[in-house]
Amino acid sequence: MQNKYILVISMCALMAFSNAEAKTNNSNTKQKVQKQKSSVSNATSKSMSKVNAKAKSRLQVPAIGAQANMINASISNPIPPAPDSVVTEKVAIERKSVPPPPANLMSGKNATLTHRENAGMAIAKSFSNNQVMPTRGDEGVIVFPFGETMPSIVCAPLIVCDITLQAGEVVNDINVGDAVRWKLSPATSGSGMNTTTHVIVKPTDAALQTNAIITTDRRTYVLKLVSRRTDYMARISFTYADDTQEQWRNYRARLGVQANGENAPSSELNFNYEISGSKPKWKPVRVYNDNKKTYIEFPEAIKNSEAPALLVLDDSNQEQLVNYRVLGTKYVVDKIFDSAELIGGTGNKQTKVTISRRD
Repeated sequence: MQNKYILVISMCALMAFSNAEAKTNNSNTKQKVQKQKSSVSNATSKSMSKVNAKAKSRLQVPAIGAQANMINASISNPIPPAPDSVVTEKVAIERKSVPPPPANLMSGKNATLTHRENAGMAIAKSFSNNQVMPTRGDEGVIVFPFGETMPSIVCAPLIVCDITLQAGEVVNDINVGDAVRWKLSPATSGSGMNTTTHVIVKPTDAALQTNAIITTDRRTYVLKLVSRRTDYMARISFTYADDTQEQWRNYRARLGVQANGENAPSSELNFNYEISGSKPKWKPVRVYNDNKKTYIEFPEAIKNSEAPALLVLDDSNQEQLVNYRVLGTKYVVDKIFDSAELIGGTGNKQTKVTISRRD
């Protein structure tokens, strides 16, 4: 029995000794791990301090004046950016009105002008820059004196401008410098001899400049076209010096008075014409000449009907080109002819009136 107690006591003592030794080993292991962690953190902090010192030495730039301390402080203590975006305030964008780009030309050089060419350019600029001002007509129409200067027509995108020509004037051709961005189309108003041609102008963009040449059966129009965003001229027309002169010539012809004011004998106005053919409402009432021009007078009914076409015939009955214009209810022909035809309508409804000089 004593041996059994001794054996039990020795076993308990051995177990207690082994537990104490295990605790000692665990404490020693924890201390070693803590020492390793502290050494690693010390090494990391030393390396980071070295990197920061090098960065400061590279970034720090000597400043001049009173702002040196502020600049060095901002470099040594940079402000970190916002987490969402680097830019934290709105940036104001400056908007400027930039002129349209110049035309893309094949050659970048400009031609050298001779003395004669410079003289011609001076005349052209003097005409186009002539400060002859337009006047205001009926219903707000802007009236330019024809032939005095180059009219400037101002239009805007999405707006149409109306160029009204002389009553009875017929357009032959229209040429535009920038036919892609400028649209010119015809329109008419009235009827018969009072038919008036309108040229409708529409730019497709603003800040455009070009020119246009309109040729008619009476004259040639040279115009400057300018486009702006909101500014435009709704209606444009012209005054003509020929109108006044023609009115005085008509007045003298009716009274039988020569241009010098002396009374002319009846033989100066030749009424020896024969009018034959169909009998439309517009059939001329009389035809005469003043040894320079031929005058064909129509009744008032022609104002409400289609104006006939005038064809002058030569000795072999071939059609000739002749200049004539409409003045009221009258055709004024710029020559004395022996035979002519007035044709109205088309097809089966065509009417023809023949005019023949009997002397």
